[in-house]
Amino acid sequence: MRFTELTVRAARTWLPPRRSAADAVLAGEVDAAVAEASGAVEVPVSADASGPELAVRAGRSALAAAGLPAGRLDLLVHGWIYHQGHDFWSPAHYVADRLGAGQAVPFGVQQMCHAGAMALHTAAGLLEADPALNTALVTTGDRFTRPGFDRWRSDYDAVFGDAGTAVVLGRGGPGLRLVASRVVAAPELELMYRGEDAFSPAPLTHRAPIDARRTKKEFLAAGGMELLRKAAPPKVREALTGALEDAGLAARDPRIRAVLLSRLGPKTIDLLYRPVMTELLDAELVHLGARTGHLGGGDALANLADLDRLELLAPGESALCFAGGGGFTWSCMVVERPAR
Repeated sequence: MRFTELTVRAARTWLPPRRSAADAVLAGEVDAAVAEASGAVEVPVSADASGPELAVRAGRSALAAAGLPAGRLDLLVHGWIYHQGHDFWSPAHYVADRLGAGQAVPFGVQQMCHAGAMALHTAAGLLEADPALNTALVTTGDRFTRPGFDRWRSDYDAVFGDAGTAVVLGRGGPGLRLVASRVVAAPELELMYRGEDAFSPAPLTHRAPIDARRTKKEFLAAGGMELLRKAAPPKVREALTGALEDAGLAARDPRIRAVLLSRLGPKTIDLLYRPVMTELLDAELVHLGARTGHLGGGDALANLADLDRLELLAPGESALCFAGGGGFTWSCMVVERPAR
């Protein structure tokens, strides 16, 4: 999908204090080999703030940076991957209320690790389709803590960091231009995070903490690796080439400065993304997770925030922000720093 006049007016990440991987190894929280496989040397850990509370903090920072009062927001889209602090509840409405966004329509997106990217794609599509809507705030917030989640051991090749992220999206104005976004899916891979368990009557009925390693082993035992190798590369390619087509860019256009990837471990990046990216693109592949780990649904928005904070783009240059999540869903966003 191509967007005509949408701008990322501000993007911010709110991180609690970090804990080093070395300290986690010394404390017996994780084996050294597992910590190394995550690709992160440290990870933000929230002592008490929930995912929605972290999202509120990121939202306040983004709104302040954009110079936009919360009362002028038309939409608030909140994404997450893990428990939001209450069982039967709308975290999106909490975020809107705490920010003072009383005129905004809040709603939530839960799409595994692709939640933030899907939330941004959804908000952008609504702004593009409805001229009565002018501004949106997209947030994510997650806290990965026991007893329900072991940030180091609940999944392979990733350590999960606690964070809030936020993007202010509007029509025109200063900031990075959101040029295009393409989303694709391979729902035949949903078994990877379900395994062979029967459907349960309540959260964490089967076991706690969550053990995605076990469901992945069951997926592999059922021939999942062949299915993954068959499905994933074409979908990654489709998202990438589709976004470039929507943006009117050739794959090797010298204006494409960087490709920002999900903050996963190097093994996953090398398996799912790097082969297609290096085949098609000349741009630099950028991985920004060494000091955050994987932020669940927040990687895509955090990458936008760091893209701006680190000034990776010169005027006239573009970046591709690639995201993926279990289910499976992948997307590629094209953003540009305007020449003027």
